[in-house]
Amino acid sequence: MKRISLLIVMMLVLSTLTNVSATEDEVVLETAEGAEEVSEKTVTESEPLLLSLEEAVRIATENSREMWKIDDGIAQMKEARKDAKSAKDEVERILDMSFQDIEAFEKMYEIKIDVTSNYVEKLLSKNDYYITFADTQQTQLEKNREMLLAGIEIETSSLYYNVLLAEQSIVINKVNLNKADEQLRVVNLKFNNGSATKAEVLNAEMAVQKAKTDLDSAMDDYNIAKLNLLNKLELPFDTELVLTDTNLIYVPSEEVSLIEAIEKAKEERPEILTAENNLKLQEIETHAYTAYYTSNLRQHKAAKEKLKDAELNVPQAYKDVELDVRKSYLNLIKSERALINMEKTLELAKEAARINQLLYDNGMATTLDVLEANTGLAQAEIGRYQLLAVYNINKFMFDNSNILGSMPQSSDGSAEEAPR
Repeated sequence: MKRISLLIVMMLVLSTLTNVSATEDEVVLETAEGAEEVSEKTVTESEPLLLSLEEAVRIATENSREMWKIDDGIAQMKEARKDAKSAKDEVERILDMSFQDIEAFEKMYEIKIDVTSNYVEKLLSKNDYYITFADTQQTQLEKNREMLLAGIEIETSSLYYNVLLAEQSIVINKVNLNKADEQLRVVNLKFNNGSATKAEVLNAEMAVQKAKTDLDSAMDDYNIAKLNLLNKLELPFDTELVLTDTNLIYVPSEEVSLIEAIEKAKEERPEILTAENNLKLQEIETHAYTAYYTSNLRQHKAAKEKLKDAELNVPQAYKDVELDVRKSYLNLIKSERALINMEKTLELAKEAARINQLLYDNGMATTLDVLEANTGLAQAEIGRYQLLAVYNINKFMFDNSNILGSMPQSSDGSAEEAPR
């Protein structure tokens, strides 16, 4: 009996130990799997962010607080229109009531209705002023949203191009530094052989030092440009970036039509929309004020003046828009001309560097001539890339001149309060 009890106890102990061992194995396995997951996650997190221009614009748009405000403003105007419609129906019902109906209504609901109280507001409401105000504000906010989208794309593209330019400058300056180092090596050999002067050695050393300074400056410019882009995208400042859209394309502006751009802008620009909406609202307001106030009163005269100003603002808006489109076109042509001239300058700089190196190899040019030619080539290459970025920005601005313009007063996205 004791032996049987002892066997039972031993079996229970062994079973417990087996379970514990299995549990420990599972824990070890889970820990190993967890470690692998953490390791994979760490590797993933350490990888640089591959960022295209389109993706950068998308991130900037999603993080735009101004966009959120405009969307909120549009929603507010939709609600305001519903309230204005209800208020109009109520005002029409009251104004159409006879004195007997008003007395009966007052007795039924035990309230006092004063038809003359805020009568101008009642006239404005009856003549669709507040409904029109909500509609025009919503339309303007929707147009502002288009403007904001274009503005975000321009700003993000500019910051993106600045990083590309800094990267290209680093590459070019590294090549220039290698050339300067090689030139210094050759000059030192010649100096040791007595075929070069100390002045040539000093010039070569100065060229190396200048190339190092230019490279350091390009690296600093890259870090600053990257921080500005990360800040716009609201990404951590220590994020490593790899920009994938590295090739800037030159599309000639030969087929651009200034006249078509002006006509399109006159149909769609927000400044014109705002001026016409203001005129529409002012006509309703002036009608209500002149109907209620006599011509000798200040309110009557002020309403007339405001209508006159609103009428004059419409043709002025058309003129301002045409001026803006024409200036945008001239900026495009100016940047294109500068780019074309820089293309020719770059070709000349490449040829000058080649010829000076050839002359130097044959003893017909000095070290300084070669160094200056190489420096000029590096500057021309950087300048060409910079002007290409400027041209692309100006091209985008002209192509969107029917949208881009001065932001109206309600551009912060908040709904303007209707006049009382």
